[in-house]
Amino acid sequence: MRLLVIGASGLVGSHLLAAAKQAGFATLGTARTATVDLRVCQLGDPATLAGLLTEFRPDVVACTAGFTWADGCEADPERSRRENLEQPLALAQFCAQQGVRFVYYSSAYVFAGTQGAYTEADAPQPVNVYGRHKAEAERRIAEATGGDALILRLIHVWGEEAKGKNFVYQVSRANIAGEELHVSSVYRGNPTWAGDIATWTVGLLQRQARGVWHLAGEQPQLTRLAWAREILRGLQGLGHVEKVRLVAQAAVDPAATPRPVASGLDTSKIQTFIPLVCRAPHDLPSSFR
Repeated sequence: MRLLVIGASGLVGSHLLAAAKQAGFATLGTARTATVDLRVCQLGDPATLAGLLTEFRPDVVACTAGFTWADGCEADPERSRRENLEQPLALAQFCAQQGVRFVYYSSAYVFAGTQGAYTEADAPQPVNVYGRHKAEAERRIAEATGGDALILRLIHVWGEEAKGKNFVYQVSRANIAGEELHVSSVYRGNPTWAGDIATWTVGLLQRQARGVWHLAGEQPQLTRLAWAREILRGLQGLGHVEKVRLVAQAAVDPAATPRPVASGLDTSKIQTFIPLVCRAPHDLPSSFR
């Protein structure tokens, strides 16, 4: 199988590229800036994308790129619409015309976050700009591909990444500096190892799966504060001394960007199809040493 990964320098994209190579796929990855292993390509550059499809002739295109900062999307809805909806949709439409399968990574933010442990059958009801654009993209990409696209919803993704932006890095940096870190004891969801997402994605592609799937860890009701404590447990296991002071935030800030509170994802569907023992949130790779 030949796989083109758009946004392969990011958290999900880099893990997907590695897992696909290990599975024997022929792979090509792109990023906004060139690296030794990645080609330069902007999601909003249709000419370059068309050239890559002609040159590489992929069986599958996975779009892991997007504008995932919820506060930024709220402040700049036009950019959010471009990068989370219009550009991926245009690529999905082009792939459908070329007979190439398409993978779109969505988010638990498509849900209202009032109940937690959402299944694939639950109706989206987003509460912010980012969620609205992801939900619309899901619907329109499914339509554009005749239902053949893989639409994969994610939540609280963590893992090794070059830019070190995800929550594990934030806690680790605060701990090294001995800072005070304010963490919500209200917001809940599944911490999800990016490597597990990649393993499931590869398995779904190998099995010719289609439609909507929830790819997430095993603790849909874990609060952000409890997750931070799990991260500290893992850091201690790697030899770190606990220096950070965690301060619980027990209320939702009414002035902040609206976010789903109980946004955990039910993973019964994927666990039945491709059983996987997910990486625990305290099981940190040695790179965090």
